[in-house]
Order: sequence, then structure tokens, then C-alpha cells
Amino acid sequence: MISMRKQLFALLLCVGTFTILLTAFFVNITIDREFKVYIKDNIEKTSEIIVRQLQEIYEQEGSWENTIEEEFLITTQSGKFSLSILDTDKTLIWGKTKEQLAEEVEGLQSPSYLARFLPDKEKVYTFQDIPIHAKSYGLVGYARIGYFPSSILSTSDIVFQSCINRSIIWSGLIALLCFASIGAYITGVFTKPIYAIARTSVDLAEGKYRTRYTKKSEIKEIENLRHSMNYLAQKLDEQDSLRRKLISDLSHEIRTPLHILQSNLEAMIDGIYPIDEDQMQVLYQEVVRFGSMLNNLDKLKNVEDCTTDLHRQELYMNSCIKEVYNVFKIVARERQIHFKIDLKETDRVTIFADYNALKQILMNLFSNAFKFTESGSIVVTTHIEGKMVCMSIEDTGIGVTTEDMPYIFERMYRGDKSREKYEGSGIGLTMVKKLVTLHEGKIEVESEENKGTRFTIKLPLMHYTKSKTLKSLSLKA
Repeated sequence: MISMRKQLFALLLCVGTFTILLTAFFVNITIDREFKVYIKDNIEKTSEIIVRQLQEIYEQEGSWENTIEEEFLITTQSGKFSLSILDTDKTLIWGKTKEQLAEEVEGLQSPSYLARFLPDKEKVYTFQDIPIHAKSYGLVGYARIGYFPSSILSTSDIVFQSCINRSIIWSGLIALLCFASIGAYITGVFTKPIYAIARTSVDLAEGKYRTRYTKKSEIKEIENLRHSMNYLAQKLDEQDSLRRKLISDLSHEIRTPLHILQSNLEAMIDGIYPIDEDQMQVLYQEVVRFGSMLNNLDKLKNVEDCTTDLHRQELYMNSCIKEVYNVFKIVARERQIHFKIDLKETDRVTIFADYNALKQILMNLFSNAFKFTESGSIVVTTHIEGKMVCMSIEDTGIGVTTEDMPYIFERMYRGDKSREKYEGSGIGLTMVKKLVTLHEGKIEVESEENKGTRFTIKLPLMHYTKSKTLKSLSLKA
């Protein structure tokens, strides 16, 4: 398996090489095309000069008889062309042959030298017949101008073209080297933090939950990945602490009734306590408490596994709240706590919910409010928020610390040591949250230590139809 850094570097290098080769190819084609245009222009200009001189000669002489004397004058102007004069029937009058031109060209430039830079097609002899028109005589013949395309370029032209080709090759190699260096740097920028984050994830998998990757990245996606990994590490660390605390609390909860049972049974066996109804009642109460705790754990497991069957029906929200309110009115009177409800905004509002589940939610929240409120008040209010019906339970109890706030819905979480004097298994709020979630609702909590807590339950405004679908319900007064 190849590392990501090597794969990324190889990909960048391949892209760079392809780009450089493609650029060099097009540059070479462009230069070759321009040289061909340059040769063509030279040929056309030279042909114009030769034909113009021949026209002037014929105007002066009136025939081609003395033109031979002018041959060297004409050809020396071009140096690399063969010139033949044809009459109007294209019969050769005089001129330089292909072989003669080849000998002259070889004397000027070595054919082997030209062969190193020019293709074979550039060494093929080429000629063209250009008509000669004298002003006083009309068409008087043709000028056959022949040449080797390779000989049109001077030595300096060919050297220049060779230098250009070498420059392209060296430029490509330098560009490739630069591209490789930049590619190595870029792959390092991307892969180093990813490798570090990967090592962090390995440490987390090995149980080192306090491992963090602290080096920030300027790349948004990598920084998000780093933040997510650190957040995951934090949550794993917190969950590990919660697990340890859960085991400790669960052990404590189980040990207490078992210790009482064991102590009382040993005392009865030793004859210290008489085996009477009072002692048996004490043992029975401990067994009931122990069984109740196990039942709550089973209920929580069913709720968390979504195995609890919800029998939903159209319910009046206010009726359910008033029913549970009446249960706790006596407790409020006995403990002299001001207990008040205000349900005006949700009069005759219905929700689609399971009656027993909704009652369990209210019972747990009311019970918690009374458990942690030794004096003061507990106020229950309802209101409509969009398509949700909201119920708030606000107390003036001991509140929740900032450190405990993120964990109050965790299983068996009991908060700091100062809260251990209050009875409870630590699973009530966990069950509340699960049941609210099963009803497509939300639960929110606000609290300030030693000042009070407010829980808010939000459930959809719905009603039950024959097709058992859930539809939004318009609020009716």
C-alpha cells in the first residue's frame, strides 16, 4: 500500500511533466511554423528580385542572347538558387542545373551539418516557373527558380533554431525540477497534519484519550478535521470518566441494599435481632428498592434500544400536566413550596403522544424539581413556539454546576459529591430525553448554581388521522 504523500507527489509530478511536454511540443511546432513562413518569404522576395532583373534585361536587350553574361549578377544576389530561363514554350534556353546548385550549397554548408537539424523533406530539390512579362513585349518566357529548402537558411539561422530547441529542453528540465520541489512542499503541507491526526486517532484507538493534536493549520478542511478529532478525543475522555463513575455509582447503589440485607441476616442468624415482622419488613423494603433500581435500568435499556412500544393518541396537553400537578400538590403543601401552573396559552391544544410516556416525562421532571428544591417555588408554564408546544418547569433549587451541565442526561450521572445526599439512580433525565426524542421533540435546560434550574420540553403540535400520519395542527382557541 502506497502512502498518500507518495501518491499525491507522483500525481503532481505526472501532471507537471505532461504540462511541460505539451507546452514544449506546441512551442516547437510554433517555431517550426514560423521558420517555414520565414523561408517562404525569402523565396518569394528573391523570386521577385530575379524576375524583375530579368524583365529589365529583356527590355534593354530585346532577346535572351546576351543574358548569360548577366547570370552571375543575378544568382549572386540569392547565392542559393538555381536559375534557368525558358522560352514561351518552356524550352530551356540556359540556366543552372540542380547538380550545380548542390555543389555550390555543399561548398557553403556541410550537408551533414544540415542533416542534423533538418528533416529529409527539407533537402528535396524544389523549383517553380514564374512568367516573365516585358512591358514592350508581353510574355517573353519563364524563369525557373530552383532551390533546396534546407539551403535557404543560413548557418546562423540553423544555429539559432538549434539554440531555441536546446533552450526549450533546458527550460522544461528546470521547470520540471521546480515543479518537483513545489510538489514536495505542497504534499508536505497537506500530508504532515493528516499524518499527525492519523497518529492521534491511533493513540485514541489504543485508549490514550488525553492525546490531542494542537498544531493549527491554515487549511480550512484540515483545521476542521483537527478540531473534530480533538473534540472526539475530548468526548472519549469524558465518556471514559463517566464509565468509571458509572461503575463506581452502580457498585455503590447495589452494595448498599446488599450490605443492609447481609448485616440484618447475619444479626438474625446470630440471634442479635429477633426474626419478627418489623425486621422482615426492613429486609423487604431493601429488596423492593433493589428490584426497583433494576427495573429502572431495564426500562432505560428498552427506551435506549427503541424497544418501548409507544401507543400514540390525541391528547390534551393541559390535561396531562394538571393530572401530574394534582399528584405533587400535596408534596408542595407539606414542604411549604410555592407550586404554580400557568397553562392559558395552550388551552385545548392537542398533541399526538403516548399517554404513559408523557406522564413518565412529567413525573420525572416534577420529581427532580421537588428533589432539589428545599424551599422557594416551582412554576410550570406552557406556550406555543411555531409548530411546537413548549412546557417549562422552573425551580429555585440548588441548580447545576457548569462542569456537570454537559452530562446531566448521561446514564447514572449523579453530579458532584454535594448532590449525593439526594436519593436517585441517575437515570431519570436519561429516560426523559430518550422519550422526548422518540416523540420527535426536544429538551433544553438552563441552570445557575444555587439559583435554580429550568427544563423546557418541546413537542410537535399534531393530531392523529385515520391513515396514522402526522400532520401540523392549527392552534384553536
